[in-house]
Amino acid sequence: MNPLLQNNPYERPFPVKARWRNFEAFKTAQPLLYALAIFVFTLAVVSLFYIIVLLQKLMNEHTMPTQPQWIAICVFLFLTSSFILIARYLCNLPIREQQQYYKASGTTWLSEDKRQALRLHVVDMFYSGYWSETLEYCPLAALQGSGKYYALKPLDAAIFKKSLDHDWGVLTKENYRKVSQQLLTKGYHAEIFAVTLNLRNQDQVVSKRLAALTHLSEVYILDCLQSRPGGRPPKLIWGYECWRAIVVARNAFMAGHITADEAWHDMLLAADYVFELFDSFEDFNNNYRLGNAFWSDSYDVTSEKIKYYNLFKEECKWPMAQLPWPAPKGTKLPSAMANGYFNEVTIAKSLRQQPGGLN
Repeated sequence: MNPLLQNNPYERPFPVKARWRNFEAFKTAQPLLYALAIFVFTLAVVSLFYIIVLLQKLMNEHTMPTQPQWIAICVFLFLTSSFILIARYLCNLPIREQQQYYKASGTTWLSEDKRQALRLHVVDMFYSGYWSETLEYCPLAALQGSGKYYALKPLDAAIFKKSLDHDWGVLTKENYRKVSQQLLTKGYHAEIFAVTLNLRNQDQVVSKRLAALTHLSEVYILDCLQSRPGGRPPKLIWGYECWRAIVVARNAFMAGHITADEAWHDMLLAADYVFELFDSFEDFNNNYRLGNAFWSDSYDVTSEKIKYYNLFKEECKWPMAQLPWPAPKGTKLPSAMANGYFNEVTIAKSLRQQPGGLN
């Protein structure tokens, strides 16, 4: 297998390659080297005019170059070669820095089960140009080692701490553990989804709105409430809950709240649940978008998710996108996931039927 190389952060071409535009892009990162390259290039261009005139003269006179003229030709070739080497060095900067980062962090290609877990986050990663083949989705200052970076620009853990605190109120490992436990056992919105669609969907108002927000069929949405052949439980919006568990785990690792092993434990568990519940990546992503729509109830938010997925389907050629969908392992599901909140829905229905009950 080839050495690990991903896309340059915030760009989609995979893997990263030397490109001419890098010569200009990193002129502020390596100003002295860039200035030297421009100086050498200028001398080479000036020499070129002299060489052209010299060659024309020699051809007209049918003579061989003199020693000084040979020196002039050699100087031109030296200047041209020097510029090409310097330019190539600058153009290869993103490649060298990725290799330097992976060496410092001890990162290699992941095992198949870990890649399968990360592929559940790949749609957003592709749209934003983040990394998909490592636990961290962009380079971390904590893992960069002692080398300097100009192309990668590793990020500090404080960025992810701030994000987790804002989105989830997670500031400590204990906070994270509570959130992860909720997502992987009961979910935050799965029960509300089940009760709302079963009891408060008069005239299909809720399901029709969700269908309009997600561009999914109303039949698919209502099918997510139903148990399936072979004793398979209802999907509800467990794709959304498990997706969030994976994202929170990655961010918690990047924030320094948990170790890589702890993050992988939770992510692999979430992935196992997903593979038990869903028949394909498309099925999973549809359910994720359904949960996102139920949570946000926002045209702007859901339209963005549709745009992400359409771009992924049309353009993504990343290795992660080519993985086959795994067969279920027979993983035991948490009770809420296994019974689809059947008891809670039954109780809610009975209360609603009583005088003075739920409305």
